Amino acid sequence: MVDKAFLDFLANLIGKDVLQRFKDDHMEDYIDLLRDFEIKKRATNSSSEGLVTIKLPLALLELVDESKGLSMKRIVQSSRYADKVILVGEKFRLDFSIFRSFFKESVNAIVNHLQSLLKEGEPSKAEAILMVGGYSESPLLAETMREKFPRLKIIVPTDAGLAVLKGAVIFGHCPTSISERMSKYTYGIYCRVPFNKDKHPIDKLIKTDHGDRCDDIFNILVSADQTLVVGKKQAEQRCHPSFINQTEMNCKIYTSTNKDAKYVTDEGCRKVGCITIPVSGRGIGRAVIIRLYFGGTEIMIEGEEEATGRITSTVVDFLL
Repeated sequence: MVDKAFLDFLANLIGKDVLQRFKDDHMEDYIDLLRDFEIKKRATNSSSEGLVTIKLPLALLELVDESKGLSMKRIVQSSRYADKVILVGEKFRLDFSIFRSFFKESVNAIVNHLQSLLKEGEPSKAEAILMVGGYSESPLLAETMREKFPRLKIIVPTDAGLAVLKGAVIFGHCPTSISERMSKYTYGIYCRVPFNKDKHPIDKLIKTDHGDRCDDIFNILVSADQTLVVGKKQAEQRCHPSFINQTEMNCKIYTSTNKDAKYVTDEGCRKVGCITIPVSGRGIGRAVIIRLYFGGTEIMIEGEEEATGRITSTVVDFLL
């Protein structure tokens, strides 16, 4: 977003068509321009004063002269930024107030997003904000975080741009290095419940050996934002076969972006896994116990036939 704000600023000066032509015809110079901008971006803070210098490629200056019939210097001098932007040779010098304005939209979006997360979660448990990724190396962003979240400790590790890569390597060697996760989605299993004509739609009615049942129920086992401990059972559900002669049960696992999902057919619901559990004998009193283990890069689903203790298991691997 910061790069886009800078490119939009250039486009306002020289025209979108000229900037696009420069990108299409001189990609190497275009990348060099953004690399130079990236270096300056990481050195800017809220107290920086004076001018920041960005070297404009000669190809861009020549293209502007050719397309506009005016030099880049003349265009800058006649623009509304004349008192805050100057061009000396190939050096594009911007007042820091202009340069900091490129950060405004993205920084505000990050602050608003964090404030929203802290309101939705459990604020009393949050003690720090760990900043990783290349943008975290921006002093301006770190200063804003400290200003907007004074109660929390702001941590910016050395080489924040490499932190995600290093973390992935550590996790690959020791998956238990992450002990807890916050569930991003609501998880549940497909089931049927006694039909209630006052609250269930008639198109969900299904006849079973148990009587009238409502089909496609989303039985919530884990809610979004719930803490999941790696390797520990997070949910358990006792289920019964719908028919007397049924010899197996298919347990279907669904996710939803809705915390209050009611049916597996609702918008935002998605099937992510299924386990087939054999059931012995006949009758509707038979039962299986479904257990779900969360926290790693996969969900382990375990089904135990209550009468025999026989266990069937499978996993939903989110790295595939």
